[in-house]
Amino acid sequence: MDISEKPLKEKGIRVTPQRAHVWRLLAESGTHMSAQEIWERTREVLPGMELSTVYRALEALREANLVVESHLPEGPALFEAHVSPHPHLVCERCGEVFHPEASPEIIRGLLAALAVGGFEVHELHVVARGLCPGCLGDEGGKRGGVRVEGERG
Repeated sequence: MDISEKPLKEKGIRVTPQRAHVWRLLAESGTHMSAQEIWERTREVLPGMELSTVYRALEALREANLVVESHLPEGPALFEAHVSPHPHLVCERCGEVFHPEASPEIIRGLLAALAVGGFEVHELHVVARGLCPGCLGDEGGKRGGVRVEGERG
């Protein structure tokens, strides 16, 4: 992923030190971060930067389709550099969010299934909740069944 200012310029975004730094931080990290986390890490480099400036930078990057905003069931909105669609695995115990790569075939199949009846999908977020391997190991290997929303159990 290009962490330079070039993607910002190509999208017609006015490049400021704040926007460039937020972009670099997200592009280099390869992970999700809340605006608060971005602000805390940005203050180390740009000490006078306000949290509101982080939100404005994120909004400009999101509007340019360089950053994706995810709203998971709990917690603050999370931001990441725009990458291919992928699932979000949320550990119910430790709160960690994992985002494994999904094969293009799976994404295409899911989009095709969602397009039934002519629905045009503009954005896709897949969230699965459960226990990560570390927390599952803390339970001594106990495993529960998978509950699908709408399914009677």
